[in-house]
Amino acid sequence: MVYSDVTIDDIDDRVIIPPRSRLFGLAPIGIGSSVSEGLISYLIRLAGEHCISPKLMISAELLPQMRGVNAVRHAEFHTDYAKTLQSTGKFAQSFVKVTEQLTCRSDISLTTTLPWHAIVPSISSGLMTQHPKWCSRCLAADRVSGKAPYFRLVWGYKLYQVCLEHQTYLVDECPWCGKHQPFFPDHAVIDRCNYCYGWLGTQAVEEAIINDEQRRWTSLAIEDMVSHGLQARNELTGEMFRGKLMSLVNTYADGHKTRLSEMLGFTRSTMATWITKQRKPLFPQFLYLCHQLGMLPSQLLFDNSAPQNLELAYKPGIKKLHQILPKIGLQEPPKADIYLKLKGICNDANDCRSLTEITAILSLTKTYLSYWFPTECKLISLKHKQSIHRMTIQRHKEQILCVRNITWQLHGQGIYPSNRLVAKAIAPLKMSLLKPHIRATHRQTLRNLNY
Repeated sequence: MVYSDVTIDDIDDRVIIPPRSRLFGLAPIGIGSSVSEGLISYLIRLAGEHCISPKLMISAELLPQMRGVNAVRHAEFHTDYAKTLQSTGKFAQSFVKVTEQLTCRSDISLTTTLPWHAIVPSISSGLMTQHPKWCSRCLAADRVSGKAPYFRLVWGYKLYQVCLEHQTYLVDECPWCGKHQPFFPDHAVIDRCNYCYGWLGTQAVEEAIINDEQRRWTSLAIEDMVSHGLQARNELTGEMFRGKLMSLVNTYADGHKTRLSEMLGFTRSTMATWITKQRKPLFPQFLYLCHQLGMLPSQLLFDNSAPQNLELAYKPGIKKLHQILPKIGLQEPPKADIYLKLKGICNDANDCRSLTEITAILSLTKTYLSYWFPTECKLISLKHKQSIHRMTIQRHKEQILCVRNITWQLHGQGIYPSNRLVAKAIAPLKMSLLKPHIRATHRQTLRNLNY
């Protein structure tokens, strides 16, 4: 028999095996367009491909691979941090990195706002929505056409309120039970309610035409940003943004940053903050800037000729996209009256309320009271702790007496007072043998009964 002289090493050199992914390399829907899929929707569909719950996939596959996220915080993630996955924060960065590693894909960042991180801060007021919202007609169209239903990335932005395709407002409540939806449902069906399992996509009756041009323009601007995500990821830098602003300052304000800020309706120091201090604008501020310039975000940043052809004029009638109302009507609390009230509480031996209750009644904060009245606050806290201690001792005495009586009653009936019987008897009284003082009392009573 003739044997080949080909070795395993030779085969390894000839055959190039592509890398294998831990999870399916599912392609995001609509990448590069204004209807691009969001990261949360992508993860839900990915869990559906594996026939498991989205929460289970995240807890078992993604969160364990992230630094700084331990098992204790897994529950907090679904309630507090899931809404930030499509922003530019640390959770968005971590999830994109881990998801790309598990799926062997390189376009997952385009399902978030990360391509625009050079100008959008990670902690930005008015960026992402607090609850998932959607266009009912878009989901209904997906179902009718046989396409995979998914949530668009633009739906995750707080300021995106109008679907330009169907000219209708987005909704954030189930049309059947009226509940807000979690970002990650218990099941991997994205177009059904997490609670009543009703369809979220409905062919609603004809609605009135939306005449709010500002909201329409805002939706158009956000869609423009999503569709230019790949270009932003490859080209956009903070230096480019500041260069565009400086060009506007030189062209329309003779090099005065303060003047351009006032022309656009910002505060006097806004341009200096963005250009000189290199601070990123809040997302609503960035959209407001584009709105005042009459340009879409991609035109402002990637069209080199656009800044030279503007007819810039300040329009004071335009409503700002984001306003922070000043705090008015604040008055200095009357310290003398507060002192007399606190002194009376300290001198009353029967008044053992906590400092939290007292601050709520006085409409003040703990910080304020602790700063101006430290002695009285310490005395009030001490009285409250002593009151709790006395109540605890009294409750333990009552529980000890109760366990002792139950043990004696079982013994008097000719029944051995075992742990199981005693635990069953004291359960309706909200007591348990797991408590050391209750367990010790039961054992001591058994010894007294010569068991």
